[in-house]
Amino acid sequence: MTGLSDRLAQRTLELVDIPSESGHENAVREHVLDLVPANLVAEYGRDEAYLFVPRRRRTAPLVVLVGHYDTVPAQGNLPGRIEDGAVHGVGASDMKGGLAVALELVRDLAGDPGECDVGLLLFGREELPAEYNPLPALFATSSAVHDTALAILLEPTDGRIQAGCLGNVVARLTFHGTSGHAARPWLADNAIERAIEGLGPIVALERREAVVGSLTFFEVVTVTRLTAGIADNVVPDRATAVLNLRYPPDRAPAEAESYLASLVPGGSSLEIVGNSPPGAVVTGSPLVDALRRAGDLEVEPKQAWTNVADFTSRGIDAVNFGPGHTAYAHRRDELVEIAALVHAYETLHRFLTRSIGEDAA
Repeated sequence: MTGLSDRLAQRTLELVDIPSESGHENAVREHVLDLVPANLVAEYGRDEAYLFVPRRRRTAPLVVLVGHYDTVPAQGNLPGRIEDGAVHGVGASDMKGGLAVALELVRDLAGDPGECDVGLLLFGREELPAEYNPLPALFATSSAVHDTALAILLEPTDGRIQAGCLGNVVARLTFHGTSGHAARPWLADNAIERAIEGLGPIVALERREAVVGSLTFFEVVTVTRLTAGIADNVVPDRATAVLNLRYPPDRAPAEAESYLASLVPGGSSLEIVGNSPPGAVVTGSPLVDALRRAGDLEVEPKQAWTNVADFTSRGIDAVNFGPGHTAYAHRRDELVEIAALVHAYETLHRFLTRSIGEDAA
């Protein structure tokens, strides 16, 4: 490995080897905060969100590199290892690799700021439900974050720009019946039977295609949980399914909830648990175009929810671009290729250090 590839691989492995399950981020948080260079000042720092901006701001656009330091629970993949040209281990793809790239970039640019003011946003609890998201408090309190010209979230994107993101509704759909003895089911009304009948049309729904900003998103409704019953010899009077609606940026959050309500069969009840709005598609700005040209990058839709939505819903341009592999995120065999780390680093370094109008070499 070259000096850069070795450095990025070792930094990624170092971060992977710090247990970082969401809700237990203390050790990794303190470690990454210690790596932030002295030319960046902590403008905001509390409750698992930490924004650093240049100590002496210029008239250059502020580009903020954004990364979360928590992971899903380990699946026998901690500690990590370097093998076959990749860093293996929990969070390697989502998103310790992206975090390593961001940290090494701001450290390398500390003495040579280039063409942009470069900030850094580090945060936790990303892998938890929306109510644990620490970024709304940041946006409500910080002034510097609203100066951001472009936020780049180093989420797994396979080295491509992924613009926008899907909205995410989680809802409980409850089917009601009458309990009774399992030996005399004709005297009861089995809620499981009602659930099977009522969920059939929902499971059979085709994905909806929506073109937003020339990018094709897919809207899907997925049944992710089904629970019922209190004992083996009792006909249940209640069965509850969890529905997950992922909706494109062409729907407003209220419209998405109305759509989901329209799917509810008679005799059942729907409870909205959470609704994270979609992220706007940002592809036409000079900064995004400069990022694309810096690495001759493809532009795709983000077929998932990310914190891009936290920025674009507040009028701040943001895109996803990172070294991680979407196919390996959250898997037992999670990995990130070292070549992908180098590609992301070199692309972002070119973007941040040359004139925005300069063509790619």
